[in-house]
Amino acid sequence: MTPFVSPAAAALWERIPADSNWVFGPLALCKHPAGIDLRHRDDAGLDASGLRSIALTDLHALSQVDALGRFRPNKASPNLVRSWFHVTPDAPALEAALDALLPGGLADWYAVHSASTAPISWQHYADRQTGMYRNVAALNEPEAEDIARAGCHPHCCTRQRLWTVGERPPETSIEKSVVPCLEPCALLLELARREQKTQATEDRSTLILTQSELSILDNLFKCALEHPDASLREGDLSSPGNPRRILLLREKLLPWLPAKALGRAH
Repeated sequence: MTPFVSPAAAALWERIPADSNWVFGPLALCKHPAGIDLRHRDDAGLDASGLRSIALTDLHALSQVDALGRFRPNKASPNLVRSWFHVTPDAPALEAALDALLPGGLADWYAVHSASTAPISWQHYADRQTGMYRNVAALNEPEAEDIARAGCHPHCCTRQRLWTVGERPPETSIEKSVVPCLEPCALLLELARREQKTQATEDRSTLILTQSELSILDNLFKCALEHPDASLREGDLSSPGNPRRILLLREKLLPWLPAKALGRAH
């Protein structure tokens, strides 16, 4: 029996270029004599002899934890384990591999590729929240923009943000990858909830720093992001060492920071 080929898988199979790597979320896809080669985007171009071959049945487990064994709540995070490859022989196998590594990525890509859906705005998304998240709509536009830049920073996520926030334009595939983000994720929503609660309940302080001290502070941000505490979990936004909270604080200070090494998400 001929396996069913979904329109999304067929379209993606045809879209992958023959002569270069195609960045798809945290993955790199490229043509292979036996089909399509999948691997971590940072391993693109490496000789396969230096990587381990991963079977389809093992891809789901591979996607669950990072190199330190910590759970990955965001499967589009760049912290996917490296040094492996997997070859899919046909479009149905490619779809199965992507479903294991990046659930929803193929469906979202095809929805945008076929123009069958449209992203929403932050305000529309925030206005429909209830329960513990009902107050995120109280954040003003600058606060929501800071949250989006921090939560969607390339350090945290490889999906291109297509949903709009304030005056910020959507991201492009060049900045991230071709995998779209059509609405804020659960991690960003929790970051917004904590920020709104902080703004509403905690006293503000005034701190005067010199440019040299701000440079030191920016270097500390960079060190904290590049060398995180191994015990920190990505989804634990209650921790002051969480990368998204560090990036959010940096967004607030960015107008005064002399260094721009970390960049900022658009």
